[in-house]
Amino acid sequence: MFVSQTGKPLSARDVQRLIADASVKAGIRAEVTPHVLRHTFATRALQQGNADLAILSRLLGHENLSTTARYLHPNQSQVAEMVEDL
Repeated sequence: MFVSQTGKPLSARDVQRLIADASVKAGIRAEVTPHVLRHTFATRALQQGNADLAILSRLLGHENLSTTARYLHPNQSQVAEMVEDL
């Protein structure tokens, strides 16, 4: 998925190192890993209503919707909005 400047595939460790270095340069103190980025993408897509759970599950390569559902982290305003819409 990721390639070097020479066009050769990067190892998983190379990608982890690149992300860690970039997060340090950006002044991010929390640990940032490929998994954190994947989790953040999925969570934000679901929270913003930009993704259907089934489509996101397929995109992430999950076999079960219950795996993708772990990315759901509704905040209080989302819960209140849902109740209000009932």
